[in-house]
Amino acid sequence: MGHVDKIERRMYQDLIIREILKGKREKKNIIVELDAGMGKRIISYLLTRALQPEDRILIITPSQTSLRDTVNTFRDLGINEKEIGYITSGVRKYFRDKYLRERRVVIATPISLANALRNNPDAAKTFSIIIINEVDKVVRRVAETENVPEDRSLTTAKEISRRETRTVRRIRLVYPWTELKRYFPESACIVGMSGTLRDKHVLRLENGEISFVPEMDTLINSLFPKNKGLTILTMDALIQRTDIGRYLVRNYTIVRKIGIQDPKIQALDKVISGKMRDLGSVIMDKYRNMFAERNIEKLEKGLALIPETDFHKIRYLRLALVRRFLFASIPEHYSAFLKKPSIRGLIEKSLGVSIDEAIPKESLKIQKTIEITESWLLSKRKVTVLCSFIRVSKKLLEEFKKRGHLVYLITGKTINKGEILEQFKKTNKPSVLIMTPVGERDIDLSDIDLILVHDVISTVKTMYQRIKRGRRCLVGILYYRDTFEERKVNKLLERMKKLYPWSLRVQD
Repeated sequence: MGHVDKIERRMYQDLIIREILKGKREKKNIIVELDAGMGKRIISYLLTRALQPEDRILIITPSQTSLRDTVNTFRDLGINEKEIGYITSGVRKYFRDKYLRERRVVIATPISLANALRNNPDAAKTFSIIIINEVDKVVRRVAETENVPEDRSLTTAKEISRRETRTVRRIRLVYPWTELKRYFPESACIVGMSGTLRDKHVLRLENGEISFVPEMDTLINSLFPKNKGLTILTMDALIQRTDIGRYLVRNYTIVRKIGIQDPKIQALDKVISGKMRDLGSVIMDKYRNMFAERNIEKLEKGLALIPETDFHKIRYLRLALVRRFLFASIPEHYSAFLKKPSIRGLIEKSLGVSIDEAIPKESLKIQKTIEITESWLLSKRKVTVLCSFIRVSKKLLEEFKKRGHLVYLITGKTINKGEILEQFKKTNKPSVLIMTPVGERDIDLSDIDLILVHDVISTVKTMYQRIKRGRRCLVGILYYRDTFEERKVNKLLERMKKLYPWSLRVQD
């Protein structure tokens, strides 16, 4: 049994395992909503122990980081090395095929698994249980339900292919899930697990109109076979029927809003956001069939469905990018965009000052981040700073080093991410970990004291996942007062409180 006797047994985990075993017996599939930090990997491990020796289990996890953590968890809990195999980039084809044929427990990333099964489509037929971790990531954020013509493609720099335009159906699932699900055996119990199943995504209906549709509905209709029963186990049901409330208290997150007053940022935002509202009205008028309801949020989400050649869309997206830089980056970065002729003329005409006078000299967000972080370091604490751009992360790295602090950096370009993370976790010294979105993906920070979010991301789900990187910690979200960013922060937090009431409390 390995180290299974050392695991703290929890009623809600036992209930989930029983429901999965019941689904296997009754030939049903299951969706499990389980909040971050509640032990999805532990449940997967316990399930391997509860199944019969002849039962095989396939665990599909969204990234290499997540796969590595799952494999390490299983090893730490004492799984027999001969039972487990993993399929990810860097694993040779011979071993991929061997693991799929022989290993009782196979852990894989989606693309690598699809590549392996494409050459050996029957290799998945003997799995009894298929677990899809973070199943919400299977759904496209913007999707369509109609038939649309495929554009002709360039064959050379000067010649357009003469083949006839084909009609294709846009899919609702991200690559490679439309293909991957075809390899799943009908007899297998498919288990989708995630802590963020309450968000909506944008769907263009067959009549052309944009609509917000629950991701859960799309999962049910697009991923799970319609000829099998489906059990949905929600957090509400777990709270009512099990001891999960006792552990949610341990996992509670307090979010504090940290407003920053910068008159120059406020003035620039007023000009840029005002112009975007004007362009938004023009776009919604032009595509009335898509935007029957004049909703700016639908516009922003549905822009991906508007032709790339649309002039107003191009201008809107350029301004949106500049505004994003304004809130999330530093003056030495975004000033180059503000000084482009079209935007420069708009700003100088609206504000009546030169562009150099309009742009802040320093980032007050950077200053506030350093000020707050240093106060926690003086108290012998650990701090993580999340920011969107590598330029900002490097600026913070430079400033903290200059002040003599122990600091670590993880970005999408970091090769030894796991090693750096372990160094940060193991050190007993006050220290700072700076991460960008790609770098932070699938990372859990169970022992962190403070997470500072330098700038917010647009979607509720992504933002919730960001603040739940830590456990039992304080999260501070920085924003510029009296700007579009403040309105966005307030809207995101209100939605999070409504969707995940058991998980967080927001302080002003």
